Amino acid sequence: MDKMNRDTLTVELERLRQENEVLSGQVKRLVKAESRLYDYQEKLDLQLKEYSGLYDLNSRLYTCRDLPAIFDLATEYVINRLDYERVLFFQKTENSGAYAVCACDGYHYPQEKEGVSSLTLSRQAAILTPLFAGANYSICTTDSQSPDLVEHRDLLLMHEYFICPLGNRTDPVAFLAVGNSAENAEFYRRISDSEEALFGLGNLVGLLSSTIENQILYTGMKKALEQERLAEAKYRGIFENAMEGIFQTTPDGKFLSCNPATAAILGYSTPEEVLEGVVNVGLQLYVDPQRRDELYAMMFQRQNVKNFEVEFCRKDGSRIWVDLSTRPAFNEEGELIYIDGVIQDITERKHNEEALRKLSQVVEQSPVSIVITDTQGRIEFVNPKFVQLTGYSPGEVLGQNPSILNSGKAPIDKSRKLWETIRAGKVWEGEFLNRKKDGELFSEHATISPIRNKDGVITHFLAIKEDITERKLLQAQLFQSQKMESIGRLAGGVAHDFNNMLSVILGSAQLAMRCVTEGTPVWQDLEQIVQAGKRSSQITRQLLAFSRKEIIAPREVNLNEHFTEMQKTLGRLIGEDIRMNFNPEPGLWTIDADTTQLDQILVNLAVNARDAMGNGGVLTIETANVRVDGSYSQFHLDASLGEYVQLAVSDNGCGMDRETLAQIFEPFFTTKEVGKGTGLGLATVYGIVRQHNGFINVYSEPGEGTTFQINFPRCSGAAVDAAKDEEVSLSGSGTVLLVEDDPLVRRTTLNTLKEIGYHVIEAAGADEAIALCRKEDAELDVILTDVVMPGMNGKEMVDAIESFRPGLKVLFMSGYTKDLVAQRGVVEGGRHFIQKPFDIQSLARKLRETMQR
Repeated sequence: MDKMNRDTLTVELERLRQENEVLSGQVKRLVKAESRLYDYQEKLDLQLKEYSGLYDLNSRLYTCRDLPAIFDLATEYVINRLDYERVLFFQKTENSGAYAVCACDGYHYPQEKEGVSSLTLSRQAAILTPLFAGANYSICTTDSQSPDLVEHRDLLLMHEYFICPLGNRTDPVAFLAVGNSAENAEFYRRISDSEEALFGLGNLVGLLSSTIENQILYTGMKKALEQERLAEAKYRGIFENAMEGIFQTTPDGKFLSCNPATAAILGYSTPEEVLEGVVNVGLQLYVDPQRRDELYAMMFQRQNVKNFEVEFCRKDGSRIWVDLSTRPAFNEEGELIYIDGVIQDITERKHNEEALRKLSQVVEQSPVSIVITDTQGRIEFVNPKFVQLTGYSPGEVLGQNPSILNSGKAPIDKSRKLWETIRAGKVWEGEFLNRKKDGELFSEHATISPIRNKDGVITHFLAIKEDITERKLLQAQLFQSQKMESIGRLAGGVAHDFNNMLSVILGSAQLAMRCVTEGTPVWQDLEQIVQAGKRSSQITRQLLAFSRKEIIAPREVNLNEHFTEMQKTLGRLIGEDIRMNFNPEPGLWTIDADTTQLDQILVNLAVNARDAMGNGGVLTIETANVRVDGSYSQFHLDASLGEYVQLAVSDNGCGMDRETLAQIFEPFFTTKEVGKGTGLGLATVYGIVRQHNGFINVYSEPGEGTTFQINFPRCSGAAVDAAKDEEVSLSGSGTVLLVEDDPLVRRTTLNTLKEIGYHVIEAAGADEAIALCRKEDAELDVILTDVVMPGMNGKEMVDAIESFRPGLKVLFMSGYTKDLVAQRGVVEGGRHFIQKPFDIQSLARKLRETMQR
């Protein structure tokens, strides 16, 4: 070794000696050594040896770039330089905060090494508790008596050990544990708390702590720099490739920067073109400059504005909708210096929203019911029409099965076939007879189809249902009318042929009578034949009248005058126990009619009334001028638009049920006993009325009597145009509670009231009407109610309502005459009354009269 190297070594040794003195002082203070010092020269040699090893270790640690490499070098140093048998490093885990073995050596058997390699110590472990409390280290020697230390011998597989923290004392990065097994302790350096024993470990701990801290700092800085670089690259990538526009502008509206997406949204090719072409955002982009003022007003209040929707002009002049989110930046003086923002093109979304809004309006305002169920049939949506039609609220039906509407009148296998069809992915179409919440039956035509997702899987079912109750009623009326026409043609044909046969029979019988002596048995038999033929001839005349084939001789007739002439004849016909009232209308219009057939109508109706009043009663005959408007004729197929003279014949007899009413005009149908009627009386009346181009209405309820209203066209023709002029002056306003049990009549009257201008609340019966009147928020101006209804009649209903809402105005209506219902005590004197059928002018006039008095 030359002189220069020796001098360098001397200098280095001198530096190491100085550090040795400092470190020795630190070790003494740490371990509070009480042992005597070895000979200075021996100690110096030992220290020089360890310093040399530490110097070499320090050089090697300097090149390490991660903690595992540091732990590996330190493990080698503990075994080879410090002469301890075993060494363990515990490193802090990232998630749990516990400490797990990260390096180990000195375990000679595989099972021993495998056991300690998986070892983990929690922060609450007794062996670590003193260290977290501030102790520099813990030592367990052969004669240690501390239970907390002794119990970890088997865990660490060390009979004696030394453990201390590395790095930050409050939150150590790792722990170092060195020690010996019981069987090999004599061959290695012993664990002791003497200054000499702690000297080497203290130097190693100091070196490792500083190295670990530096490594963590270096790793953190490197990671931070890398993250910063990645963040910059990521931001640049996001900025350049973002689907949303990102921009920055000056307060006066000039772009400072923008990304390609911004340029594309605004219709420019590049960001540079935007920066050059857009010098004033407010003037060049905003369709409505006031919207820009609103945006700036929010930003000047130091608000970050989110999702501000506004319409922009693109470079080519086209318009788009955009969503703006902006963040204003202010300097220390509070001046706005620039604006950062994000822009999105939401034109398609706005169009979709508009389409969805229209679709929603279609669903909400649809005149048909719309129901959506899941695949199990549970209702998930109903529209307002469903609620209006059925009476069920959405809350009452959501989650329920549509079978809650089931009336129980459908075939059993209909539901099964329906589900088989729609679950197979096909469309089912058909009709239901359903039941509303209040029990009323109604008919629906339904189209039910599956709803599929994007994968073609059926997720829901859609039902479009139309209320066809009125259509079904009209179809029934049309069928009845067609049936009557068919029966009439058949009856006319039979009567014509039968008349021919009767002519032969009567002629032959009368000729034969001339050839025999009067009074002989043969003559008497021929007389019976002639009488039977004449009676048969009367039947054929009735059949011809029904079929409208009987020859008539019409002339202008005033029904008031004609009935006056017939009154005595009818009086003798009905008997003394029946009182007959006649209520003619002054100024009655005239009609074109065959007086003979008018007599036949009056006789047939009077006889029927007499038979219905077995114990006597009142027969009321009234006349009136009536107008038929479009709303009435729309739902009564026999009635045409125009002016009519009405003849009403009423009795207070036994009445008829609905099944009987449906058949009373059919030939040979009768409710009388055998031998007391042919069943042709009302059929004849029907035929005569139709032959005179009129129509007939019947009102009857069991036990309530019957009213026949026969309407003949006015002789001078209809004056509908003049009536229309009157409509304007008869318009009304207010809220009407309409109470009518017949669905078709209720719907017709409701439409008429709305046409006049009234707001209408409808009820299908007395109970429902009373419940509506009990509502505190129900504002009603007048009640329009039918007199005769199932259960509680109109008068009883009004009496119940007046008990808690006195003074409410009421207009009664009925197909029966006012006198008839007054006789029954239903309509009292002074009550307002209108007789069915009524036209729009009559109803408007009567309602105004009711509300004004």
